[in-house]
Amino acid sequence: MHLGPRKIIVSIVAVVVSAAAWGQVTKLETRVKHRPAFVDSDFGQIAKYVGELTSRTFQLEPGVCAQVTAHWDKALTSEEFYAEVLAIARAMGYVVVEEGLVTKIQLAPDTPKDPTPPCRRYPERNSQNR
Repeated sequence: MHLGPRKIIVSIVAVVVSAAAWGQVTKLETRVKHRPAFVDSDFGQIAKYVGELTSRTFQLEPGVCAQVTAHWDKALTSEEFYAEVLAIARAMGYVVVEEGLVTKIQLAPDTPKDPTPPCRRYPERNSQNR
């Protein structure tokens, strides 16, 4: 099949216009701000949500379990929100390993190997604070 010069030019223009439009969509997505608020929310669900916002994949090691209560006074970009979730994971004693677009949340090596470790809370609260 032979493509004439006109078809080649039209194809090139279509590719350039598509790339420019995608660039605008990407810029728009990075400007979106979020003001998350969680009350006793499942950490796994939060990680899944942040993964969708940032096009990252979260892998939680078995035994990673947490209930999170947190809110932010200022709006956050997707990347700031991602960094805040990693800070929460670290504050609860989990190990964060970033490998490209995959973020692994793991138990610390010194964590007792209970068959079902207790679910953690963020911020840490004892029964007297409830």
